[in-house]
Amino acid sequence: MDEKIENRTEPIISVRHLSKSFGKHEVLKDIDFDVFKGDVTSIIGASGSGKSTLLRCINLLETPTSGSVIFHKEDMTAKSVNAPKYRSHVGMVFQQFNLFNNMTVLDNCLVGQTKVLHKSAQEAQENAMKYLTHVGMAQYINARPRQLSGGQKQRVAIARALAMGPEVLLFDEPTSALDPEMVGEVLDVMNTLAKEGMTMIVVTHEMMFAREVSTQVVYMNDGVICEQGPPQQLFENPQKQETKEFLARYRRG
Repeated sequence: MDEKIENRTEPIISVRHLSKSFGKHEVLKDIDFDVFKGDVTSIIGASGSGKSTLLRCINLLETPTSGSVIFHKEDMTAKSVNAPKYRSHVGMVFQQFNLFNNMTVLDNCLVGQTKVLHKSAQEAQENAMKYLTHVGMAQYINARPRQLSGGQKQRVAIARALAMGPEVLLFDEPTSALDPEMVGEVLDVMNTLAKEGMTMIVVTHEMMFAREVSTQVVYMNDGVICEQGPPQQLFENPQKQETKEFLARYRRG
């Protein structure tokens, strides 16, 4: 993990002065942070602090009101940007899985590859099988989402995202819709990806994951980044009173 932090050259993603308002409600205020290759950035904070909106702005599912999302030195908020192409490099795994219910597990993992990346059917299938095997879902290729548990659906969603060959994977509370006994199977997959060097930004309330797997932790409160740093520093020696109070609630929980 220390190696990852030392091997820093240019960030893959830089968020600069990013703000987002819905009407008069300012959800994000002047957000700044960098993501380097191999980072696992966990974004923590209470519900309503703007974490998911930040992730959706990074993925261009929401248009920032002001500021920039810079990917390899190019501003992705520019009007000329091809958002679907960008999303093939910066994939997203959603809280509610977002699988296509009328498609099989395999077809869910093929459609983006053939439609967006224009891969041949054979190449897409080989790639899909590779990642479905990686997340332990190869035996379910003919099942439809309704036949799967929540944990299985989320593992398929991760395989689908990986099949697009992203440089960065965004996770929006990937375990919050799961029954407690299914949380572990999804966190195990994410832990494996982290060990393999996948660059990840994870909005999560799983504090053990944030503490043990992250290279950096961002604590958000009321639409701003209140504090950020390596997990050991943030969890063991938080500087801000708001961070201390949030972590105290987590420890009591």
